Amino acid sequence: MNVSKQQWLLIKTPYWLGIFADALWAVGLLFPPVFAILTGNPEFNPDTQTRLIMGMGGSLMMGWTFLLLWAVRKPVERRVVILLTAFPVVLGMLIIAILGFLAGNSSNIWLILKSIVLIVSMTASYILSCRIDTVSTMENSLA
Repeated sequence: MNVSKQQWLLIKTPYWLGIFADALWAVGLLFPPVFAILTGNPEFNPDTQTRLIMGMGGSLMMGWTFLLLWAVRKPVERRVVILLTAFPVVLGMLIIAILGFLAGNSSNIWLILKSIVLIVSMTASYILSCRIDTVSTMENSLA
């Protein structure tokens, strides 16, 4: 099956959005002053225990960044990666952002909006990839 440029754009863009977002958060988690900027909390000054936890999270985010870089090379075949990125990774970030917003951090609104856009675009990428794979499989079985 021939996949149009528009379809490839719809499939790959969420991967690149995820790569960018994960890399950004990895840097933020590994460097608390960057985290302070990202969360809109200039007074953020974590203790040693919090820095260790952030370091673990940053390492995981960096790993997920590389996983998405690997998956975007064959986005139809590796589409489960984008689905796992949407659920539970981005969904978890959305829930945390909502909790932060409800606790009074109004700057979390951009995190909420970003997470919603990511979940919708990643889910759409997965669904389109499934359709392309199904049509491709049917064409191959008829040939």
